[in-house]
Amino acid sequence: MNTIRTRQRGLSIISLLIALTIGVFLLAGLFSLWLQTRNTFNAQGSLAQLQDNERIATTTMANALQSAGYYPLIDNYSTSPPSPLLTLSGALPVAGDFTAAGQFIYGTHGTNDTLEVRFMSDGNGLDCQGQQQADKTLVVNEYSIDTNGNLVCTVTTSTYGSTTTSTSSAQTIVPGVSNLLVQYGVDPGNTQSVTQYMTADQVTSGTDWSLVRSVNLQLTFTNPLAGSAANGAGQNTTVPMISRVVVLPQQSPL
Repeated sequence: MNTIRTRQRGLSIISLLIALTIGVFLLAGLFSLWLQTRNTFNAQGSLAQLQDNERIATTTMANALQSAGYYPLIDNYSTSPPSPLLTLSGALPVAGDFTAAGQFIYGTHGTNDTLEVRFMSDGNGLDCQGQQQADKTLVVNEYSIDTNGNLVCTVTTSTYGSTTTSTSSAQTIVPGVSNLLVQYGVDPGNTQSVTQYMTADQVTSGTDWSLVRSVNLQLTFTNPLAGSAANGAGQNTTVPMISRVVVLPQQSPL
């Protein structure tokens, strides 16, 4: 009886090469899809962080401006009746860059502007670095852009009635700021209505600073996508400027 034997046949080398080629193309497609998804996710994260930095910068500076010129009305609560009443010029005397008694805002204009805001703490006030200051402490919050493109704040304090000051080291509020421009809304006719905006160099004296009624904060941030190999092609190095106008508190007479 004859036995028919069959040999097991495998895939040919050509079939294997074709299968490998198809597998490589599939893997390349999956990798490309993963890479695009990752780049999109990173770009969205960078833009979200940019929006957070813009919000933090304007909110922090606006909060400081809204405390500009604040001082506790009563000098001594331990007497009966409490006395004497403080005035703006008495609470905020001439000191440092503040060349007029009662002046609570100052700035400089240049490649990047600086902004100084002054108030007297009642024991509950916070400076721009988040530190609580003691009662009757004169506080100057100064905002500027450092050489690394960070928006930073420096705090200078002094005890009421003393000429001794203490200045903190600069603390970063947010990174990635390309430019800070500050414009001051002034009321030269003292009509309680802003009629023009000036840069700091145009507000030439302490008397002019007393006529500032509002502040226009303009910040330009660097584009987080501009340096990205995946998303940076054709991107501008900065994003459009953001602006916020802050109305200063109404002050009592000097």
